[in-house]
Formats: sequence, C-alpha cells, structure tokens
Amino acid sequence: METAGITEIIIPASTSNLGASFDACGVALSLYLKVTVEEQPSGFQIALAGEGADRLPRDESNLILRVARSVAELRGGTIKGVSLLVDNQIPLARGLGSSSAAIIAGISVYETLTDDRLTEEEVFAYALRFEEHGDNLAPSLLGGMAVVCVVNREGERSLAAIKRAWPEEVKIVLCIPEFEMDTGRMRGVLPREVTLTDAVFNIQRSALLQALIAERRFELFSEALHDRLHQPHRIPHGPGLGEVLKMNEETRAHPGLLGVAMSGAGSTMIAFATDNFSAIAGEMSYRLAAAGMRSRTLEVEVDNSGRVIRSNTPA
Repeated sequence: METAGITEIIIPASTSNLGASFDACGVALSLYLKVTVEEQPSGFQIALAGEGADRLPRDESNLILRVARSVAELRGGTIKGVSLLVDNQIPLARGLGSSSAAIIAGISVYETLTDDRLTEEEVFAYALRFEEHGDNLAPSLLGGMAVVCVVNREGERSLAAIKRAWPEEVKIVLCIPEFEMDTGRMRGVLPREVTLTDAVFNIQRSALLQALIAERRFELFSEALHDRLHQPHRIPHGPGLGEVLKMNEETRAHPGLLGVAMSGAGSTMIAFATDNFSAIAGEMSYRLAAAGMRSRTLEVEVDNSGRVIRSNTPA
C-alpha cells in the first residue's frame, strides 16, 4: 500500500425525488461532508465534528470506514489502519442524502488509501450494495442535477447517470424541521401498486421538469413538482409539512417562488426560487410553527462540482 499522506475528501449533500421525479432525479447541494484522511500503520481512529457528531459511531461500525473496508475486501485487499477527521454539515435523517454522502466518502477513502481509482460505473456498483438511493448517490459523486436509473450490467447492478448543469439563478431554500423521518419507514408507507392514471401523471411531470430546465421555462416549475406516487403518502407523517407543500399551489402569492416539494423522504421541505429567499424561508418556517413544529432554514445553491479529492501527499 502506498503512502497516502493527508487527503481531504469533500462530498455534497443532495435532495432527491424533486416532486414527480421519484427515484429518478436528484440535485447536489452546497452542504458538505468533509473527511480528512491520514494513513497509519494499524488501527482506526475517527474524530467527528458537526451534524450528528454526538450520535455517530467512532469505531469500525462507522459507515464511512465500513464502506472503505468492504470495498477493499471486494477488490482483494485490506485496509489495516487509517485516521479520519469527519466534519459534517449535512443533517441526518432529514432527506438530504447524509448516508449517500457517507457511502461515496467511504469509497473515496478506499481509493485514497490504495491509489486504486475506480470508474464511475464501479463506484455506483459498490455504492448500491449499501443503499438503493441512486438519485442521492449520483449527485453526491457528480454534482449538478443527476438523472439516474438502475441498470444490470453483466449480472451486477450499477447506475446509468447523466449529469445536467443547473441554472445558476435558481436557488434552493431548505426548511429543516426538528423531527426526523426514517427513509426505510417512509418507503414502507408507499403503496405497492399505483393506477395507470397516476403513473402517467408522474411520468409527464418528470419529463416536464427536464424540459423546462433545458428551455428555461421556469414558470412551469410548480406543475413539474406535482406528484401522486410518494408525497401524498409521506406528508401526513410530518406535522405541518402539508401546509408547507400547499405553497406549491400559491407561487403567485410569494414573489420569486417557483415551487415547493418534499426533499427525499423528508422531513426537510425544499423551495426552488429566484428571489426573496428570506421571505420564502420565513413563510415555510411559519407554517411549521403553526403546527407546533420548530425548524431551521438554510439558503443553499446547487453544487455543480460534485466530489472533490485534494491530496497533500509528501514528495
């Protein structure tokens, strides 16, 4: 194993589903998981800071380390020792891709320690062994907007992913409630079958979202975020979320607002906007407060860079 020196890995958060684009589309956000990697002869040390530092494991069960060691084993190697300094800006269990970012970080730790550079297809194939959310995994790796589907190639699953540049003038407002919504449990509330009418409804709006971004027809944004597959079943499990989602029907009453949707499986709500971000954030927070729920708001941009690896290996 070659000496890796000290390397910084930076992985963006992500928002997925984007209304009707369920399991098919995600966007990278300017909130980051930062991991500083330093190889050591033996043993594992993990220092945590930021979101979740008081609850995430500092031993070998940590997801980042677990992924790195698993990929090494799958490729016929081992990781004997490493020191990780993890600084996380991504809220946990809020629909902002925290686990996807950790998985991409873990694969990146493996690459850093072994100097084994994986192809995009290989990264996604390993990542899918740990979770199914390709619409979070792809933007965390690639940045921008990622349109994805799971494919089988020679008996192994990977992702077909296309990165699209995001229009700079469209920013995102996050309204993050204090309560969590577990992704697995929220997947469980979805119906096993849907009607043809509802399937067509979502396909149309998912396609509309891609077309309106390509043609900059932002006045159609709110329509593209309408959904019948997941939001109607998940929104009732978060007090106040339904009132925030109603803003998608009231864009004319909120200058600058393009549309509102649930981020991933929740609990975060996202607003797409071109102006008046503070006012929109305040309205989202107010509607949650009216339901007795505290929240915080963040104004973020779309990260068009994706994963960044900065190595400071000694000469």
